Amino acid sequence: MTVHALFFCLRPDPGTAARLGAISDDVARRFRMRVRPPRTERLHVTLHHLGWYDDQTDQVDVMAEVRSLAEAAAASFRHGPVRVDFDQLLSFTRKQRNLPLVLSGGECLAAVRAMRAALGERLRASGLSTDPHFTPHLTLFYDDHAVAPQPFIVPGWTATEILLLDSLQGQSTHVELGRWPLA
Repeated sequence: MTVHALFFCLRPDPGTAARLGAISDDVARRFRMRVRPPRTERLHVTLHHLGWYDDQTDQVDVMAEVRSLAEAAAASFRHGPVRVDFDQLLSFTRKQRNLPLVLSGGECLAAVRAMRAALGERLRASGLSTDPHFTPHLTLFYDDHAVAPQPFIVPGWTATEILLLDSLQGQSTHVELGRWPLA
């Protein structure tokens, strides 16, 4: 059985992804964490998570309906490009092992927060529910060692599109379902 996680996100261009991968390697060495090859093709900032679905018959139908509503909302969404920069490094510590080490930020991510809120309005108008809690972040990698929040300035990129992805859980795979320009 495959579990799918549908979500909207911002994804860095290949050059920025490669630069972020190099930063990830440097951070891992600095904090003596497990160093592994960067998965730059999976780097993203999640905007809205649309649910978990398995491939059982009733769940497939629900996932198809959610996808259809999400695509309609994205097609009607109008917003300009947004700057995605980071000024903080930290581990999310909601669990005890395999902690996400992330780039995040405060005021530098205000435009991302505003764009996410506008997309959320479109999703709700289409009949989908959204989570009001949001910490914009880009996960570099996972490790059992926790890093306390600290200043860490990383220039990002200008996002010119939003993407709808299907994350196949346990397979380290993201399947692109659609993309819409921010213009």
